[in-house]
Amino acid sequence: MLALTAGWQIAIATTAPADGPFFGHVPDYTKLPLYMSFNSGYGYLSGAGWPNHLATLLALALAAAVFFAALRADANRPVFARATAASVRSERELTARLFTLILIGGLITTLGAVWMHTGSAGQALVGLDDQRVSGTQSSPSILIAGGYDAFARPMNLLGYALQAGGVAFLLRLSVDSVRAVVETRRARRAETAHEVVATGPRR
Repeated sequence: MLALTAGWQIAIATTAPADGPFFGHVPDYTKLPLYMSFNSGYGYLSGAGWPNHLATLLALALAAAVFFAALRADANRPVFARATAASVRSERELTARLFTLILIGGLITTLGAVWMHTGSAGQALVGLDDQRVSGTQSSPSILIAGGYDAFARPMNLLGYALQAGGVAFLLRLSVDSVRAVVETRRARRAETAHEVVATGPRR
């Protein structure tokens, strides 16, 4: 979903003329394709294009590369002589699971940030004042929406929810990981103490 969203925003981007009508918070004019056409050419909004979303794709590729490199390094890690095959397999499965959960949490949080930004840009409205409906009667401002206004607000709200959920997930994962490390060290100390009692201190 993250790659699809970034790819979609890059695909709909276009360049804009220097004197073209711009809406919303638009940075200094540039010839780069970071604008999206508002209502079939009525104007331009900023926030799309590869200048805004290429970093997302690069971060996604980097995360995947680091993930596989970490799993490969763990798989090639030397095995202690006293370790059994079952214990080594269990430890490596837990490591792979931890790396996978960290990656999932990061991707959820990043997807939330991208959807929040994309949904916010898609909610832009342009008002046309003093539209006569008959004789001396006039209507309030007519609001013109952008190309994907129908789902921009749900995307924006879901982006906030995904960010909150991703951060909460990573915090819970870090707490559980620290707790597991503490419990493992306690178990090893208890096992060592039991061996000393059973065999006597080494001379």
